[in-house]
Amino acid sequence: MRFITLFFKFLFLSLFVLTIYYIFYIETEKYSSKSIIMIKDLSQKQSISPLGSLLLPSGSKSMTDAKLLGVYIKSFDMFNVLNQEFNLTNYYKSNQIDFFHRLSDSIFLPSYLLNMQNVLSEYNRDLSIVYDEASGTIEIGFAHADAKTAQRIVQKIIDESSKILNLFENKNTEVILNFLKKQEHQKHQLFIDSLEELLSYQNKNRTIDPKVDIEVKNKILAGLESELIQKNVQYNSKAQYLNKKTAEMKLLMGNIKYIKKSIRKIKASITGDKGKKELNANMSDFTLLESKVEFNKKLYIQTLVKLEETKILVSQNTKNLIVVTKAQVADSYSHPNKIKDSFSIFIILSFLYGIMTLIFTIIRDHKD
Repeated sequence: MRFITLFFKFLFLSLFVLTIYYIFYIETEKYSSKSIIMIKDLSQKQSISPLGSLLLPSGSKSMTDAKLLGVYIKSFDMFNVLNQEFNLTNYYKSNQIDFFHRLSDSIFLPSYLLNMQNVLSEYNRDLSIVYDEASGTIEIGFAHADAKTAQRIVQKIIDESSKILNLFENKNTEVILNFLKKQEHQKHQLFIDSLEELLSYQNKNRTIDPKVDIEVKNKILAGLESELIQKNVQYNSKAQYLNKKTAEMKLLMGNIKYIKKSIRKIKASITGDKGKKELNANMSDFTLLESKVEFNKKLYIQTLVKLEETKILVSQNTKNLIVVTKAQVADSYSHPNKIKDSFSIFIILSFLYGIMTLIFTIIRDHKD
């Protein structure tokens, strides 16, 4: 039993020494380079001052763009772009990576096999993306065995992200543009149809605007009624001293009858054959048609304005990546944290040794 205890002491001590040796002398030291960026949407209304517009976050829409950008940065598409320039596939299977983390095309362990899935996993393990919703910023970092390469990779990620961000926006804007073109055609046709309907009504009723016609006829009617009163006064005055059969009195009476006939005719043209109901119906129909034309006109104008605004957005880069802090060349490695990892290994091995010692103590006491 004593031999077994000594064996386990030696075993755990050896494991601790080997692990410490691996951490301090073998494990790949990776240098991390980081940059903080902000997505600025130039199509949104600017804030009070240019400085405030530059520094203040654009809200939830910008954070949505940031999350979408993060998905792209982690994807095969971004990896392929970086792989063409920095040959990351060869890097992950090279001697720059220690043998415990190195990928190989001649190994039976699936997680260490050199394939695109494992290479992408290693790339994402070295990549770091941190979102800060309060400030609307994104921290992009990458860890590499070479500090300068890490900095160049981060800069390349930012350059490609700026291009792809506007590509996403332009594709989205083109979809909206195509939709607005269809809407513009529909709204234009509605406007033309309503205008033709109004013109047809005007031709059918021989009027430009019933309201204007009524106002003109009312003015004429008022003049005729005023003239009728004057003629009646003249006729009654002259009837006191002239014979009604005289030529002057007959002429005056003829004028009165003609004025009365004209008044009846104008009233009939205003109210129609069916009286006020027809007048109200005509006014209502015309007002409805006129309102329909005006409404369709406003819709058409709004669609045209939106269409022109969207055309401008398609032709320009409305979203920019603002670099808040540039990626720097790290002067010391960020991974592994040798002190922390060594302490963690010591705690784990001590815990395991304690458990094994307790088990053997229980077995020994049970035998006794």
